[in-house]
Amino acid sequence: MFKKIAVLGAGNGGYAMAADLSMSGYDVNLYEDPDFAANLDAVKAKGGIEVIAKKHTGENIKLPAGGSTGFASMKGEITSNIKKALDGTDLIMLIVPAFVREKFIRKMAAFLENGQTIVVWPAYFGALQCYNLLKEIGVKKDITICETESILYVARKIGSNKVSIMGTKNKLLLSAIPSSNTNKVMKDLKTIYPQLVEAENVFETTFSNVNTVLHPQSVLLNLYRVERQFYPYYEILNGAFCSEYDVTPGMAKVMEKVDREKINLAKKYGVNILSLQKTLKNFYDASGEDLYGTILNCYAYKNQVAPSSITARYVTEDLLFALVPFVYLANQIGEDLPITKGMVEIGKAATGIDFWKDGLNLKKLGLYGKNIDEVKKYLSN
Repeated sequence: MFKKIAVLGAGNGGYAMAADLSMSGYDVNLYEDPDFAANLDAVKAKGGIEVIAKKHTGENIKLPAGGSTGFASMKGEITSNIKKALDGTDLIMLIVPAFVREKFIRKMAAFLENGQTIVVWPAYFGALQCYNLLKEIGVKKDITICETESILYVARKIGSNKVSIMGTKNKLLLSAIPSSNTNKVMKDLKTIYPQLVEAENVFETTFSNVNTVLHPQSVLLNLYRVERQFYPYYEILNGAFCSEYDVTPGMAKVMEKVDREKINLAKKYGVNILSLQKTLKNFYDASGEDLYGTILNCYAYKNQVAPSSITARYVTEDLLFALVPFVYLANQIGEDLPITKGMVEIGKAATGIDFWKDGLNLKKLGLYGKNIDEVKKYLSN
């Protein structure tokens, strides 16, 4: 049974998770990197986080761990000292952007304790990256490493200690690396989040990540609106919202092509994943005749803000930590992902960033040079 939890990362998801867990009676430590310690100032001063958990209709939302609209008083450490954040904790929730994940893992490595469980939210090959990086550093503790396909909360910070939660997911896949460890942690994790469902392995969780289909395409196929900063392209807190996801039928068709390539690649590695359209049905009960209609009908996407820069994380995170390694995994077994590869090339041309050089490579994941059977064995044993 997990009793003391460290939430690493004080961004949108970290605020939502720390608040929900605190409201539900857990002893929660909230950590932020010293470079961004100011994110914690108001939480420290006020002793917790204010939560507004409502759909776009004004209907109240019950949060995944049991919290709701109100003030979440936090009795644990609110700190930028990683040792204090991890000390005596059973469960570590790493809920940070993929491009700072390695920094966080390196900082926590020296202070990990036997018996702890790390959950990376969301996937982006996060469990594999953590697993291999800790081995490289020389950590020999008995640590269980997991990842989820996404984050349970659709959340945005709207003040120095306030978070708006506009939606939550009904179900969410989770797997450990190796997958033989998944079952032993799932029982305790489900006492916190009953929405969790055991996945085949960490390829199922990573390949199922909806961001990889939604995010980069919605920006790279909308360059004119993003760079001209036409409505709804606002990043400011409490800025204007768009009433729906800014996607056209043609954009949705490109998303479907990227989605299909991902589904086919996952199948090559022995994993069956749902389409984005079916996943949105599972997450939010969203429905439509096609992906375009399903996205527009999704209640959790009704209050949208969007990047005002083509180098925002909707592009950089998803290309560097998902689309690029997807292409590398395909190439390694003689497969091709032409549309996915094309999106990376468009991103490279538009931003000037060499995503192929800077992206997450297979050596960092421990997968370089492995054939399909060797990859399956690595993920499971």
